[in-house]
Amino acid sequence: MKKSTTTQRFAVAIALLFVTGSYAHAQFGGLLNAAKKKAKDAVTKTVNGAANKQTDPQQNVASVTASDGDVPFYYESGNPLGVWHAKTRTFERYAKDDNGNRVSQSYTFKEEGPVMFQDGTCKGEILADGTMNSTKTQDIHFDKATGLVQYKGEWIGKVDDYGSAYICNEKMIHGVQPIDKEIVAYILFNMIATNELLAEYKQKYNATVKENEAKRKQQIAELNENAKRNPGGNAQPNATANRNTGGNATKLWKGGSVAGEIRSNDEVWIGGSNRGRFESNGDIRVGGSIAGQILSDGQIRKGGSIVGKVQNGSVWLGGSIVGEIRQNGDVVKKGSIVGRAENMRDARKVAVIYFFNFFVF
Repeated sequence: MKKSTTTQRFAVAIALLFVTGSYAHAQFGGLLNAAKKKAKDAVTKTVNGAANKQTDPQQNVASVTASDGDVPFYYESGNPLGVWHAKTRTFERYAKDDNGNRVSQSYTFKEEGPVMFQDGTCKGEILADGTMNSTKTQDIHFDKATGLVQYKGEWIGKVDDYGSAYICNEKMIHGVQPIDKEIVAYILFNMIATNELLAEYKQKYNATVKENEAKRKQQIAELNENAKRNPGGNAQPNATANRNTGGNATKLWKGGSVAGEIRSNDEVWIGGSNRGRFESNGDIRVGGSIAGQILSDGQIRKGGSIVGKVQNGSVWLGGSIVGEIRQNGDVVKKGSIVGRAENMRDARKVAVIYFFNFFVF
C-alpha cells in the first residue's frame, strides 16, 4: 500500500474522532443507518479541509493512574487515543463533540457483552464467540487463540501480544502495555473504523497480494525457461532444485523474484551460492565460521550479544518490533510486504535472513 494512500486512510480513521453523533441518545439496534450516515458526513467534512485537526492532549483528557491498571493508548501518528481503566472496564476516548469542544467520552465494557456509552445507551456488543458489532461496523470476529480479526468472514487484521492492533499489515493503534486483546480489537475495528474503511483496506490488500503472486509465477516460469535453454548454468528448474534439496526448500522471495533459499539440509543459498547453514544446535554458520545462534526461546545472538528475538511471528531488534513473519510466509517490514518465504518451515530462520544481516541478501 502506498504511503500516501495509507496516510489518507488513516486520516479518515482519525476523522471519526470528531463524531459523537446524532445517535448519542439512541439504542444500538435502532439507529444504525443514521449512525453510518453521520460517520460518512463527518469523513467527507474532514477530507475536505479538517483532516489536520487533532485532539489536544492537554484539555479535558483522562487522568492516568498506573497503579490502578490505567493504560494510555495512541494512534501510530503519536496522537493520543484514550485511556483504558482496568478497574471499571472503561475506555475513556479523546474526541470532539458536534460543537467542536474537546471532550473525553467513556465506553464501559460489560462482562456480559454490551458496550455502554457514558449516557447509558448501548453502542455495541462483544459476544461470547468473539463476534463484535457496533453502530459503525458489523460482522467483526476476533479469534482469542490467534489474535486474528475477520471482517465478513475474511481476514482483515490482528491484535498482537504487545498491545498493538493492525488493519491488514498497517499498525494503527497501540497501548503502552498489553491489555485484554478483545478490548483492543473492539476499539480499532468497532469504535474507530467504519464498514467502508475496512472494505477499502481489504480491497487494496487483496490487489497487492494478487500482484505479488503474479510476479512470483512469472519469475518461476522465467527460471524454468532459462534452465531449459542453459542446463549447465546456475539457474535450475524446480524439478532439479527439488532433487538437490530434498524437495523441501524454502524459497526466499525479494522484490518480486527468488533471491535465495533455505534447503532441506538447512544450507542457505543466495544468488546461486552456498553462504552458510543453520546447525541443529541453533548455531548460525556464515561461510566457515559460527557468526551467531538462534536460542531456544527465539532470541538471536550475534557476535556474542543478544540483538533481538523472533516470537509468535513478531521480529524484535533491541526493544522494538520491526517486522513480522506471517504464517503464510509473508515478510512484513514497517507495514509493507517486502518478501515471502515460500514453503516456510521455520519463521526464526527466515527472520535471521531478512532482518539480522548475517547474510548479504
